[in-house]
Amino acid sequence: MTVVLDASAFFAAGEAVVASFGPGDRLLTTPSVLAEVRDAAARCRLELALERGLAVLEPSASSLGAVDAGVVASGDADRLSVTDRDLLALALEHGGTLVTDDFALQNAALRLGVGCRPIAQRQAAPRRRGYRCAGCGRFGEGPGECPICGSAIVPVRTGRSRGPR
Repeated sequence: MTVVLDASAFFAAGEAVVASFGPGDRLLTTPSVLAEVRDAAARCRLELALERGLAVLEPSASSLGAVDAGVVASGDADRLSVTDRDLLALALEHGGTLVTDDFALQNAALRLGVGCRPIAQRQAAPRRRGYRCAGCGRFGEGPGECPICGSAIVPVRTGRSRGPR
């Protein structure tokens, strides 16, 4: 199994997270995650994971492009950092499971078909996103200008999703 670790894997219970995977599991993360881990205790957990075989890889340009297209289409683009996009691209590229407690990252991963596993939190409930005019309240197909009143059409959360149908 391939596992992609977010920085949150090193903040909470990093030793337990790394130890929970077997010797046959491939652990991956990105250079941007390494830059996020500055706390001394979390840094020690990260160093331990590196000694146990954690690989640090950059995602390919094609994977990043697929993630960018997917998060723009789903309305998640403004909720994800560069590191989040790197992690999604790496998981997509290597067919990995993303290990994170970040709900926005989990929801984006689910929409892209990337498996997720929470660390200390519960799994995020999938959310549907839509677009609604800020002026008249009509629903639209995507961001832009409302053809009825001319106001901006903005992304909104429309409630819990029941998963893929």
